[in-house]
Amino acid sequence: AASDAGKRISESWVALDVPQCGYCQAGQIMTATALLVRTPNPSDADIDAAMSGNICRCATYVRIRAAIKRAAAARTGGSHGA
Repeated sequence: AASDAGKRISESWVALDVPQCGYCQAGQIMTATALLVRTPNPSDADIDAAMSGNICRCATYVRIRAAIKRAAAARTGGSHGA
């Protein structure tokens, strides 16, 4: 389950151009993957709570949230219009 979630997160990160400088990406991706393993269909509040310990100096938080939602939708075969 973790490898599938990680793959979906990585694909979503690239599709939505989340990384800018790349400094925080490892922590962001690991935390987002753990979130999807624990909570397959996270709400905005779930995402905020899980990701709050990861600071992005480029402020790509909107894209991070969209990528997590896209990855969650991919699990269920849905689509996310981000």
